[in-house]
Amino acid sequence: MAKAKTSEISQELVDPGTLKFDFENPRFIDQNFRNEEEVIRYLYDNADVDELIQSILSAGYIDFDPLIVLKPKRIVLEGNRRLAALRLMTNAELRAKLDVQLPTIPNSKAAPNKVRVRWVTTRDEARFFIGFKHINGPMKWDALAKAKYAATWFEEGGDIDTIGRTLGDTHNTVRRLVNGWYTLQQALADGFDLAQISKKSFSFSHLYTALTRSAVREFVGLSGDDLSAPPRKNPIPKKNKAQLSQLMSWLYGQEDKGEPTLIQSQNPNLNELSRVLEHPRARLMLIANRSLEDAFKLVSPDSSRFEENLMRAAKQTEDALGLAGAYDGDATLMRVAENMNKTTRSLVAAMKAKNEEDSGDE
Repeated sequence: MAKAKTSEISQELVDPGTLKFDFENPRFIDQNFRNEEEVIRYLYDNADVDELIQSILSAGYIDFDPLIVLKPKRIVLEGNRRLAALRLMTNAELRAKLDVQLPTIPNSKAAPNKVRVRWVTTRDEARFFIGFKHINGPMKWDALAKAKYAATWFEEGGDIDTIGRTLGDTHNTVRRLVNGWYTLQQALADGFDLAQISKKSFSFSHLYTALTRSAVREFVGLSGDDLSAPPRKNPIPKKNKAQLSQLMSWLYGQEDKGEPTLIQSQNPNLNELSRVLEHPRARLMLIANRSLEDAFKLVSPDSSRFEENLMRAAKQTEDALGLAGAYDGDATLMRVAENMNKTTRSLVAAMKAKNEEDSGDE
């Protein structure tokens, strides 16, 4: 009975205007906000706050679960997106400053004067509420936000096994995430710029996956034993600072330096990079001319690449055949298919000729 009473006391209806945003939110990767307006601008641009506003105006504020709020500072640890929506709905001056317009909805509902919150006294206390929703629940964070969350918890004294159980991940997965996070922070401190990567989104998995490959680890100065060791800040030795910078450029690119990414897709490019780094000649070629394709040719015989390309082409052709019913009569596509037919006949002829040539040499 005492527990139920405590639970009731921990929840309360409060004026959302008295609540504050959490500048340490795991969604805010590499962001240095100066004020709450910048937080709201970021959430509006990156977290579909406009859709939430439309939903509230159409159906009203649905109090499906409370905001998680840190006492006594009234910082919203869970629910920053909802708080941003309410701020914009109720503050015309803020909307004008951020150039945000509310959608026109007939019979629109008003923002609530009070919202339900669950009070917590520490961030650690909030983790079990936040973890389910954003790690394995309906509003999952991406891998980067998850890594930041796990690393912060680890730094505050959490052990990897406990963090893993709470997040629904294995010990090894959590360690990989935290190691990747620490490596990223070290790279950022050394000059890597997330704003200059080649692709629109940052694929954090490229980094934490690469750091499990023995050739990559050797390249940046990590030993094999480190894989099972507890995560640590600044894991890359200082003497390998240039190698870390090189690896980050290969993985993601730095457009202001004229360095496009080498990784178009994790499979097969990350495997190719790992194999290139295993061979001194190929590694030197990669560093010299920044062509993963050329460097990979030194470690992969023509026969292997022929087999891989042929099998890939066969699979894609089979996939296209399965979708042939969707062909709409486009003449250009017909010419493409006819050219493929000619190419296939030439390929078969070349393979037969090679067989006959090999038989004649015996």
